[in-house]
Amino acid sequence: MTHEKEKMQFAKIQQVRESSEESILGLANVVGLGIGYKEVKGETTTETCISVYVQKKMAVKDLESSDRIPEALDDVKTDVVEVGLIETQAFTSRVRPAKPGYSLGHFRVTAGTFGCLVRSIRFPHRIYMLSNNHVLANSNAAKIGDPILQPGRADGGSPPEDTIARLSRFKRIRFNDPEAYNLVDAAIAIPISRRHVIASIVGIGIPKGTIEATLGMAVIKSGRTTETTVGKVTGIDATVAVNFGRPGVAYFRNQILTTNMSQGGDSGSLLLSGQTNEATGLLFAGSSRVTVHNNISNVLMALDVEIVTA
Repeated sequence: MTHEKEKMQFAKIQQVRESSEESILGLANVVGLGIGYKEVKGETTTETCISVYVQKKMAVKDLESSDRIPEALDDVKTDVVEVGLIETQAFTSRVRPAKPGYSLGHFRVTAGTFGCLVRSIRFPHRIYMLSNNHVLANSNAAKIGDPILQPGRADGGSPPEDTIARLSRFKRIRFNDPEAYNLVDAAIAIPISRRHVIASIVGIGIPKGTIEATLGMAVIKSGRTTETTVGKVTGIDATVAVNFGRPGVAYFRNQILTTNMSQGGDSGSLLLSGQTNEATGLLFAGSSRVTVHNNISNVLMALDVEIVTA
């Protein structure tokens, strides 16, 4: 078949697919349709067909006659493909390799977010997972070497099967003293295997470096609860009092405020410029109106690391 005939044949299949969409999607058990190569006895052929995606393949005798998928639509063959139930994949899932943006947490913490991968300044071959102290180090209560779960405990994670890393370092948070201010709520964990983590943030990609936050800057983050959201910087060099619950109130200086772009469980998300994909903050707190982030330069300096970049 010539290239021109192939184009004409494909155009015909597209037209048939489009004209059949409404009626095919109305059949029981059907969850979609598209164009693919027909399979025969488990082997993929080079024959282009209309693939009809079903939740579960069923014997013809078990289907009502009105729900049976035709063997062809306007002379274009069909192929029934079992794909299961198609649903949104929440950032609370267990994923390997784990991507930043997904659920993560100390084994005694509910759940937070895997922010990004960082590497040691002194030993560049050492790669760590970055998040908050209150996510990875249980607000100062953890011990170095404690198991870190992916997903977090609130999302079904449990040791040892979901242990992805071990707590390596954290910056202690000072509580209940306005004069004992903090700059960061940050910690890192070392993966049990480098094969179990990747640098690309779900919905965003690999960070391209760092950038200082400026007023009005368009920003983006991916987190365990609200997933990928956008906002803008509304405050810089801010001092805020943050309620940590049982440990008490902690005072933070040199913080970044954005429009509300998070909920509980998003703590640990990396905040990036929406234009350049450069990291600017580490999300750790918020209210119904604002989200608060550590300045990323303070985070990296405190932990003596740098972001793994594209």
